[in-house]
Amino acid sequence: MKKLILITAFAIVLKTAGILPFQSSDVADLLPVRALTVDISAGNITLDGGEASGQGKTLEEALTNLHETAVGTVFLATAKYVILSPKAADLLGELAAWDALRPAARVVLASGELPKADDAADYLESHDPGLTLQQVRAAHLRGEEAALPILEDEEGGLRLVFREHG
Repeated sequence: MKKLILITAFAIVLKTAGILPFQSSDVADLLPVRALTVDISAGNITLDGGEASGQGKTLEEALTNLHETAVGTVFLATAKYVILSPKAADLLGELAAWDALRPAARVVLASGELPKADDAADYLESHDPGLTLQQVRAAHLRGEEAALPILEDEEGGLRLVFREHG
């Protein structure tokens, strides 16, 4: 019983000092990301997760900006889809190795202007692009290029096009 009281007292002291190794969050403040769009414009990388977006010269700067400017706590590990603009296609290798995203996230290349993250997520829920960041990473390690499915915006609707590698 003494041990329990000491542990509880120690936890209270740590919590009061602000150095407790975990923190609580209000569920209403959580911002899970379903899809993340990645674009480059005027030398800046833009990450857009629907309810939160960030910009920076590097992916890390854009991620930091996304977290700092968000109204709540952003969870990128929940992103099921990563949509790259044609200008951001060169970031694919870096994104595949990035710890901020889960390896099972599906990745596509937008054919032109990026769709809204939530619209793309709604479409891709029923049209599986198949290619994951983990598969892209494996291809890069083998010295191969991954053939990205292309997300086209046609007449107000989205369409997924698969192309053969080569």
